[in-house]
Amino acid sequence: MEITWYGTASILLKASGTSLLFDPFLKYLPEEYEPDELRKQREKSFGTVANILITHGHLDHLSSIMTLYRNKPCTVFVTDTPATTLTKQAFPETKIHRIAPGDILQLPGVSVCVYQGKHIRFDAKLILQKVFRLSSWKQFPRLVHLLKLDLQYKENHEIVFYEIEAEGKRVQIMGSADLADGVEYPSEADVLILPHQGRSDIDSHNEAIIKKLKPKRVLLDHYDNAFPPVSELTPVDDFCRRMSTNVPTENMIEGKRIRI
Repeated sequence: MEITWYGTASILLKASGTSLLFDPFLKYLPEEYEPDELRKQREKSFGTVANILITHGHLDHLSSIMTLYRNKPCTVFVTDTPATTLTKQAFPETKIHRIAPGDILQLPGVSVCVYQGKHIRFDAKLILQKVFRLSSWKQFPRLVHLLKLDLQYKENHEIVFYEIEAEGKRVQIMGSADLADGVEYPSEADVLILPHQGRSDIDSHNEAIIKKLKPKRVLLDHYDNAFPPVSELTPVDDFCRRMSTNVPTENMIEGKRIRI
């Protein structure tokens, strides 16, 4: 099994001859943040995958689907709200496979279990830091543009948590760093892919998630600065070192393949 991170929550998983792409996002980066060539490389990697799984309907998880797949053979697995968003954008209904918690998707050599997830709640401290940050006001027109875009992409509490089973291993993928109340999630997966962004206390918040799920290995994603000035790079080194005393924890490097 092979896992590659492409920024934000974009994960490419290959196993048993099947490729699954989770939350492909091309990023809204100014040229000074990322050369256009890197964007083209990401678009090329995304465009060859036919099985697209979405964790929820927010901007940084859904908005690249039209660009990437409108004219390509694919199946996009989504819950009802993001499915409605796509159809309003004239994305072909025939390419949409609606899913819900409790579903089990059977693909060649791969089984995907769908669980109810939960979106992380942004705390007041983090929101105030972003609002009053000088860089936000320096890029005010861009900030307004991103906020207007964001209004088009709702999640309506439809967050899913995926567990993929293939080649005798289990990988759990979270699109947002929280767990739904009352859901019995399977524990001791071989790998947990965990977003590390969204709260000022994200270290302690994610430590509680890891203690509950008890994975054998943790890979962090979604800690990058994917759409400034709304986002920012989240430090992860100290968290990885501290958590690794109990469970191997590392941040993924964009474009670097990881063998499981």
